[in-house]
Amino acid sequence: MKYLSGESEFNIHSGHSVPRSVGLARPLLVMIFVFLVLCSTSVSQSSVRPETGTMIKDVARNGYGVLTINNNWTMDTVGVLTDDNLKPLMAVYIRSKDSFKFDKIVDGSYGLYFTIGNNWDANEKEFQDVLGYYHYNPSLVFHTTETTSDIEYSIYELDLYESESSNFVPEIFNFPDLK
Repeated sequence: MKYLSGESEFNIHSGHSVPRSVGLARPLLVMIFVFLVLCSTSVSQSSVRPETGTMIKDVARNGYGVLTINNNWTMDTVGVLTDDNLKPLMAVYIRSKDSFKFDKIVDGSYGLYFTIGNNWDANEKEFQDVLGYYHYNPSLVFHTTETTSDIEYSIYELDLYESESSNFVPEIFNFPDLK
C-alpha cells in the first residue's frame, strides 16, 4: 500500500471499510485482552503454594522426640523450631486445615515460632503477605529415658486455631531468620 501525505487507498466514506475494520479489530482486541489476563495471572501466582511437609530448613535428626502440629487456622503457616540462640533448626510449611509430624527430634530445649500468611516466596523464605508472627511459650523440652525394657520420650501435639486466648504470648520478639 502507498501512503502519501496522509492519503490512503482506502475510501474513508465507504460504508464497507469502517465496519469491516472494526469487526476485525474486536477479535484482535479480545485476543490481546485474554493474553494480558493470562499473563497477569501467571505473574500474580509466581509464588507456588508448597505442600504440607515441605521442609524449609532441617537438620540431621536421630532422636526419639515427636512434635505434631495441627494447623486449624484458615491460613497457611510455617512452623519453626529453634535452639536457645534463635537459630532455626527445623522449619516446615503447613497448609491451612492440615497437620505435620516432626519426628526423631533430639533431646533438648526448643523455641517454637509460627508465621502465617499468603503467597509463600521460596527464594526469600517468607510470606509475601504476612498476617502474623507468633511465639509459643514456654519452650518445648524433649527428653528421652532408656531403661532395659523401654524407651520413654517426649511427644507434643499442638493445635493451632483462631481464638481469643492461647499460649501465644503477645510480646515483642525476633522471628527466626530462615534464610
